[in-house]
Amino acid sequence: MRHLLIAAFAVFLVVPSQAQTQWNLDSSFSTAGVSGHGIAVDAEGKIWWQPFSATDSIQVNDLDGAYYATRAIHIFNPDGSESTMSPLKVIDFGGGVADTLGGYVTRDSNGAKIWDSKSGRGLTSDGDGNIIISAWKWTYKVNHQTGAGMARSTAAIDAGFCALTAAAAASESGNVFVAAVCPGAPIIELASDLSIIGNAVDESRGFARSFAVSPNGNKIYWAGYTNLGIDLYERADEFSAFDSLGFVIPGMSAESFGWQPVTGYLWVSSGSPNDLPNRYTGATTTWLPNAWYGFDPAELAVDTVPVPKVFFQWSFEGAGSGEGRPRGIAFSPDGSMAYVTQFSQTGEEQVQVFSATAVNIETVGEDVPTDFVLMQAYPNPFNPTTNIEFSLAAAGHANLAVFDVQGREVSVLADQQMAPGTYRYQFDAAGLPSGVYLYRLQFEGQVMTGRMTLLK
Repeated sequence: MRHLLIAAFAVFLVVPSQAQTQWNLDSSFSTAGVSGHGIAVDAEGKIWWQPFSATDSIQVNDLDGAYYATRAIHIFNPDGSESTMSPLKVIDFGGGVADTLGGYVTRDSNGAKIWDSKSGRGLTSDGDGNIIISAWKWTYKVNHQTGAGMARSTAAIDAGFCALTAAAAASESGNVFVAAVCPGAPIIELASDLSIIGNAVDESRGFARSFAVSPNGNKIYWAGYTNLGIDLYERADEFSAFDSLGFVIPGMSAESFGWQPVTGYLWVSSGSPNDLPNRYTGATTTWLPNAWYGFDPAELAVDTVPVPKVFFQWSFEGAGSGEGRPRGIAFSPDGSMAYVTQFSQTGEEQVQVFSATAVNIETVGEDVPTDFVLMQAYPNPFNPTTNIEFSLAAAGHANLAVFDVQGREVSVLADQQMAPGTYRYQFDAAGLPSGVYLYRLQFEGQVMTGRMTLLK
């Protein structure tokens, strides 16, 4: 049964003190210059990118031998160079059976053969690191080493889907879940060979571009982006039915999900200028548009606004307009690199790469602050370490740096996107001479400065 989200106020989760991870824009890939609609990373770390519209063409002998448009999958090596497997236009199943990506032969109302488009819908990887491709209403499983077809499903066609969501979802056991963009269609569970197991959910809610399934396959994080939040469906085991429990992340108009290896965090996109976040009336939220947030799934609770562990935001500098819609996120096998793509994003480079580095910042306390505050360093005077605490009432970019009295920069302690919270940095001045130092915090156009004295 559905539980209503508490409308009177937002309840924030307790965040234990922990080291922080800073995500920075590392690089970008030059792609076909059209909107991205899917991204996945295979077991070898290759990055598979799918466009929404045509990027290539293929000769179709079954028609007139002319060339017709395809939505080719582009495959990149971890260093950004294009793989020798790329572009992938045709999925070959052997025995003379092959499907073209981006189009197919059908017949018009007069019975004449025509070429119809098959738009790219999304990508994900399964528990073995093979690639699940959603192409219009077809679902494919492809060997990540060879590009050969392993399985194919027309479950979405048989169920009458208007189109597949931007990506399927896969559990560690290899089961694959598919769903429709349009509301009211079922969420269908498929076996690893893409044969139909049955309906996981009989009727979906809201228009959807993406969703996620927990590694054990017993939780579905449903993002009907018109629902303005992430809905949790859960079942006791694989033999039980799923039940809708309610919102666990209100205020997000999500269009992409990804599981980060090692940490196990669930990453969710927040929304876009086309479908802005923070429109759910039952809770006050401050999610940034065109951003992805990482959550500990163990801390997600119904009727609660969760505090993210980490997040980063698409960089529009040199990347065209700000109208893109976050449509895909995937991680390197070790979880240290994130690859994202956007739909309706102009410019050649449709893949941005973010890298993670550990920084010596800890979260402090349980409450989300109501103001921007930089506190006095303690101890002060100090030798050789002191603690610098600051509070952020909203998410944004924070820069914490130390200067000498001549205004020369001594050290940058933090320069990253940060979630709301109170943070503590332990500054080690062992390599500096005695004297007075200034520490400055810049946050979204606001600046605060403090003084501290090193005595050796």
